[in-house]
Amino acid sequence: MKIKTNAISKAPLTKHLTIDSDKRVLVVGDLDGDYSRLKTQLNKVNFNPDEDTLISLGDIIDRGPDSPHLVAYLHQIGAHVVLGNHEHMMLEALMSRDTFALRLWTQNGGKWHSTAPFQTLVNMCKWFLRQPLSITLDYQGHTIGISHTLPPTWSWTTMPGNTEACVAPLLWDRERFTKRKHKVNHGVDFSVHGHNSTQTPIWIGNSLHIDTSYYGHPTVINLAETIETFKQLPNI
Repeated sequence: MKIKTNAISKAPLTKHLTIDSDKRVLVVGDLDGDYSRLKTQLNKVNFNPDEDTLISLGDIIDRGPDSPHLVAYLHQIGAHVVLGNHEHMMLEALMSRDTFALRLWTQNGGKWHSTAPFQTLVNMCKWFLRQPLSITLDYQGHTIGISHTLPPTWSWTTMPGNTEACVAPLLWDRERFTKRKHKVNHGVDFSVHGHNSTQTPIWIGNSLHIDTSYYGHPTVINLAETIETFKQLPNI
């Protein structure tokens, strides 16, 4: 990863959540700037923002036509969000004026920003900087790690002490997925991630990868159902 971490270093490294067991928690993979596809999937599961909790795995923006609209919607419904590598590119391109980040971002779906109102971009960047790189969630007797991606070896209880050191492993790394290389994922029962395109959700060790957007639509999982699936997995 050649992109600097000057802007994103101001974002929180992690956030801890505890959600009541009787509340429905939905986790959605990469959205790629497409609001209508998100709404279609949420409608299929009868999502009610007044009763349900939605968690986004990052890469909310780019490629699709609705990046600002998606951010506004997630903010409006109080969704929990972790940052992805596309949010990182945007922050460094616009806030740090990193020319390499700007070029890479524009080449990978960020051209929409050139016609967006200036204040909209400012508001989006400010909102992103309030979102963490990772979440640990206590829910239905389990501790669950949530981040955009994950390296083959990770400990949620002994993370590096600063945001900069976690940007590459939590926003960019692909080794766990591409090599199916699971070594250590300590400190949680299991974890959930996006970033790596897959036709269907796939378990690698005690990590679940659900970025299906490239294949037509984002995946929305019901975390209570995922916990039941996890209980049936062979011992890791």
